[in-house]
Amino acid sequence: MNKHLCPSTPRTGSLATLALFLCALAVTATVALATSSYEYGADEFVTIQSGLSPDHKYAITAHGGSESREERFHIYLTDAVTGKKIGPLEEIGEILDTGADAYCAKWSKTSDEVTIIYRIDRHEPLKVYTYHIAKRRAALLKGPVDATKEQTAYWGKQCSSGESTGKVFGTPLKQ
Repeated sequence: MNKHLCPSTPRTGSLATLALFLCALAVTATVALATSSYEYGADEFVTIQSGLSPDHKYAITAHGGSESREERFHIYLTDAVTGKKIGPLEEIGEILDTGADAYCAKWSKTSDEVTIIYRIDRHEPLKVYTYHIAKRRAALLKGPVDATKEQTAYWGKQCSSGESTGKVFGTPLKQ
């Protein structure tokens, strides 16, 4: 028998392994491209991924309080102790997702600076805004800028974990 016409077992095994790998990659890519949407309760603010500050005084939260959530969806600086919103991060306006799990924060160790990383489109680079936090206010330091490779990797790790985003303030809608 011609050995070129009948692949050996290891080669067949390699092809099967490659096929499984490509299948897994396709599923992962599909999940990464899916839109995250969420229907918020009227007073519900959901903490985004890694949104609780290291000193536990602040949270970065998401809220969309209308039938047309995209029009009124915002990311907020929130008092993590009382659960009261301090104010919207108005610069974060162009959005793709309304689910808190699609946004992530990266806080400085001293809780005085926070970077928000999120998508505006399925095929565009991630966008990044950095804020200085002082006296219960958020002041824009930088943004919008395209995410670096490190920020993109951080977002991928934080937003694809499938885990809960953490603290929820207010009352969720009954599903």
